[in-house]
Amino acid sequence: RERTVLMQLFSRHVSPEVADAVWRQREQFMDGGRPRSQKFTATVLFTDLKDFTSIAEKMDPQALLDWLNTYMEAMAQLVMAHGGVIDNYIGDSIKADFGVPLPRTTEAAIAGDAVAAVKCALAMEKELRRLNTEWRQQNLPSVKMRVGIFTGPVVGGSLGSAQRLKYTTMGDTVNVASRLESLDKERLDPEFADSPCRILI
Repeated sequence: RERTVLMQLFSRHVSPEVADAVWRQREQFMDGGRPRSQKFTATVLFTDLKDFTSIAEKMDPQALLDWLNTYMEAMAQLVMAHGGVIDNYIGDSIKADFGVPLPRTTEAAIAGDAVAAVKCALAMEKELRRLNTEWRQQNLPSVKMRVGIFTGPVVGGSLGSAQRLKYTTMGDTVNVASRLESLDKERLDPEFADSPCRILI
């Protein structure tokens, strides 16, 4: 039963290495059939597409979902490749956590998660350049992306009903990462004019 719960929570959202580590440490991790709530120092990353609403209004529904899923799949793979956990998809936004679900016990490990999140964001920028080139060739919309990254204390645990359980993080760190992503989102900053991605840390 514990394995079923863990696989439902993490199998699609983490790398096989993280899933294996969670399973090996399940005795410390599980409490009454669901993951134990814990305090962590973690790095939270938010992404959002610029002008997505206006793009969505002009596209056929199926074409829109195919286009968006291509983007989501590419970005999710990068999160997992950098050791992160996909926490949530909210429309065209992604929330990812680095340093969960297993607590980091050293400053070096916490710093390593922050570096991994920044490297992930840079890889996302590179991948978005590639996607935009491909989409322009297919007469599909090209986009820009905003990223917010912040490191600090979070509470991590499972949220929801027994039938629809989800692992997530909460706290001011999450709020700050989200605000960094959305800061001055309508302002055209000349510093980012040539880049498809604005990253605020």
